[in-house]
Amino acid sequence: MLKIAIVGYGNVGKSLLSQAKSADVQVAAVYSRRRIDLPMWRPMTQLGVQRDFDVALLALGSYRDIEGFCQQTAHLNTVDCFDTHAKIGEYKAQLAQIKRDSLAIVSVGWDPGLLSVARATFGLGANTVATLWGEGVSQGHSNAIRAIAGVIDAVQFTVPKPNALQLVAEGVTDGRLLHDRICYVACVESDRESIAEQIAQMPNYFEGYRTEVHFASPQEVRKLRQRTHHSGQVLCGGEGFEANCTVRIDNNADYTAKIMLAYAKALPLLLADGYRGAVDVLDVPLRYLAPPHCL
Repeated sequence: MLKIAIVGYGNVGKSLLSQAKSADVQVAAVYSRRRIDLPMWRPMTQLGVQRDFDVALLALGSYRDIEGFCQQTAHLNTVDCFDTHAKIGEYKAQLAQIKRDSLAIVSVGWDPGLLSVARATFGLGANTVATLWGEGVSQGHSNAIRAIAGVIDAVQFTVPKPNALQLVAEGVTDGRLLHDRICYVACVESDRESIAEQIAQMPNYFEGYRTEVHFASPQEVRKLRQRTHHSGQVLCGGEGFEANCTVRIDNNADYTAKIMLAYAKALPLLLADGYRGAVDVLDVPLRYLAPPHCL
C-alpha cells in the first residue's frame, strides 16, 4: 500500500486525510506548523528528516508557502497543488534543477489540473479556448489575501460576469475580462485603505481584474468561508465545431484532494518507468491514471 505524508493541514490537508482510506493509501505523517491532535503529527522542521513514506502531498498555499519548501523536499517525491497559473513554468523549472533522484508532479487539482487537460485536448483545432470559473470560493486567492499584514481573515469569490458567455462567443478569452473578484476581509479598521490597495495591485491574483473589497467582521467572514462549492467550464470553438467541459464541485478542497491522491498513486509507476525531475499534468500520460475501459 502506498504510504503518503500530508504537508500542511488547512482545508486541502484535512480533505487528504479524510479521503486517504477510500483512496487505499496509508497516511504515515501529517506535517503542520501548529501542533495538531493526531498521532501521526510532525512539526514542519522535521520534513525531509524522516523518509518513511513514498510521496509527500504538499497541501500548502501557492502565494508564499509552497515555493519555500523546494529545498526541503528536494529528495522527496512530491505532488502539489500549486495554482498560480502565470508562475507554473518558472516553478516547474526550479524543481527540475533540484529533483535529481526524485519526482515532483506539480499543479495537480481541478484547475490547474483537469481543466488544463481539457484545454489541451478540446482546444485541438480550435480558434477560441476560454475558461470560466465560479461562482465559487478561490482557495488560492483567499490565502493570498490572508497573507497580507493586518488581515485577520478573508475569503474571495470568483464570479463570471453576467455576459461572460456572450463575450466568449465574441472571441474574448482573457479571464480578467470575463470575471469579477469579490473579496470579504476582516481586519483592523485603520488598515482598511492600505489592505484594499494591496489586494487590487497584487500581480497574478487581482491586478487587472474588476475587484470588490468588502470589509466584514471575523464572524461574517467565517460564515462565508463555509461555502465550499465551485465550478469551472472550458469553452472551445473552431470552424464547424464546439467542445465544452464543465466541472461542478460541492466541495473544492475534497475534489482537489481526490485528484492529488490519484496522481500520488500514479507516481510510483512513473518512477519505475524512469521519470525524474518535475512534470505537470500535461506531461503525465493518462494511461497512468485512467480506470479500466476508458477507450
